[in-house]
Formats: sequence, structure tokens, C-alpha cells
Amino acid sequence: MFLPKIREVMEALRSLFTPAYTSKYPAKPYIAPDEYRGFPKYYEEECVGCGTCAQVCPTDAIDIIDDVKNGKRILKINYASCSQCGQCEEKCITGEGIKLSNHYSLSTPDLTAPEVFETVEKDIVFCEACGDVIACRAHLLFVKERLGAKAYAHPNFLIETQRQFAEIEPSSIKDKIRREDLIKEVCPVCRHKTVVNDEF
Repeated sequence: MFLPKIREVMEALRSLFTPAYTSKYPAKPYIAPDEYRGFPKYYEEECVGCGTCAQVCPTDAIDIIDDVKNGKRILKINYASCSQCGQCEEKCITGEGIKLSNHYSLSTPDLTAPEVFETVEKDIVFCEACGDVIACRAHLLFVKERLGAKAYAHPNFLIETQRQFAEIEPSSIKDKIRREDLIKEVCPVCRHKTVVNDEF
């Protein structure tokens, strides 16, 4: 009759003198191993601002904001919506622009706090004919590098190469497409219109 009680006392004494299995979080923060799949982090030098990460994000945690006035594209991750799935890292065209970190904890009552967001800014290239956004300058330079010598056949890549060595004044936006727009930095729609007008 007393045997179960003795066993319980023995278990209580054993647990009293053995170390705890749980960590002392949050008094002593847990540091996850390097291979842990936590929140994504942008690497500004490698990110080209293409927006692929935002397109593949299943929870819409990444926003693309084109600040036309300042000529900047802002990529913004909302950690409160991130599911840490790793799609952004897997589909990144550079393979190094965004990577999952071992940071996993988001303990804040304020969902507008700076630690809830991760951002990166890139310069935007505008169409010299209509003024629309073409792409980020880093994205054009990335594609130019991948194409190698073939990139010099396209005026946009040729102009971006010139911008690396000298300051080029952008031309003013006109109300009509002209033949001279063939050798300007223009969007695909304006380039198509220019080629068609030149041919016919």
C-alpha cells in the first residue's frame, strides 16, 4: 500500500538534485545553432532588388515599395507574418541576396517596432521615354554581368556600363516616341513602340 508513495518520494528527491532540462529563457536567451532556419535577412551587397523573394513568399510577408520621388525601391520583410519557410532564400536569383538567419524569437507587444521589420533599399532606373520604372540598377548590372559580351547588344546594358565610368544626363520625357529613343534607356513597352515606328 505504501510502495507507490515511496516511489513518488524517491522521484521527487531525484528531480530535486538533478539539473533542469529546460533553458532559463528569457533570463538567459537561447542561441540557436548556425544551421537553424529562422527569420530571413537581406544582404545589401548581394541583393539586386529584383523582387523575386516577394513574389514567392506564401504569406505575403515581403512588400515591394517603389519610392518614385526619391528613386528608391524598398524591399520590406514583416517578421510578424513570416513563416520561416525558406522560399525567399531558395528562389533568390543571386543565391546570396537573402538568407535565413538563426534568429527566431519575436517577443514584442508592438508590431510596428523596428525589430519586426527588415528592409533593404536599391536605386531605381526609370524609362527615359515614358518615365515608368524599368528595374533596379543593381538588377540590370547583374543581368549584364551574366550575359557577358552579349549585353553590349542592348542599349540599356550599354548605358548602365557607361554610368559606371561617367555621369550621363538623362533625357527629358517626350510625348511622342522617336527613332532616337532606340539608343536610350527605355522600358520594354517603349522599346517595342520605337522599333515598330522605325520599321513602319
